[in-house]
Amino acid sequence: MENEPKKRKRTSGLLRDKERTKQKMIQSVGKILLKKGYTGLNATAVSKEAGVDKSLVYSYFGSLDNLVETYILQRDFLNAVAKDDLVVMLENTTAVPKEAIYGLLHNQLDTLLKDKVLQKIIHWELGENKTYLRNIADKREELGEAFFKVAEPTYDKANIDLRGILAVLISGVYYLVLHAKTNGSLFCGIDLNTPEGEQRIKDAITSIILMAHEKTTAS
Repeated sequence: MENEPKKRKRTSGLLRDKERTKQKMIQSVGKILLKKGYTGLNATAVSKEAGVDKSLVYSYFGSLDNLVETYILQRDFLNAVAKDDLVVMLENTTAVPKEAIYGLLHNQLDTLLKDKVLQKIIHWELGENKTYLRNIADKREELGEAFFKVAEPTYDKANIDLRGILAVLISGVYYLVLHAKTNGSLFCGIDLNTPEGEQRIKDAITSIILMAHEKTTAS
């Protein structure tokens, strides 16, 4: 009797089953975005793609909007892809190195160029007024504020508007990627769909950050 294996607790098994089902539903959002775009997202489509009852969308997530927000947060660049790097960067320094700034932007460019779902999400944010899209944008801003709290003082002393510079660069990355991936045309004669074009944009980003940083050392 002493060596008899313990019976698995049913409760823990149910919790694991529930979590697996939730993950299937979350992943279904991305599959629908790729197949049909955001106009194809509804509770019926999600339940069909995931192979679950539609009622689970509401019992597990409260609403379709909550489910979609959960999915986007798992794919968002700052809230997911770069979050850990950003946290480590801010915990281990009293100033953000210039290499870390343009490296973050290079990473964002790489991620957006490769991630078709993320491209659709950015396009969605630009064309739709949704509460969950605003919530995600606000969460990005919270991370951004933590970054600027550490990075900005160095540039403020030299009268350099780091926020303005990064606003232009980040929005430029968004637009250039969407432009290149939507119709494949050139922008200022640069083809971002080629390694050479991608490198030119990265070099331009690096140059702008370095020029701004040089002013901080000269002041």
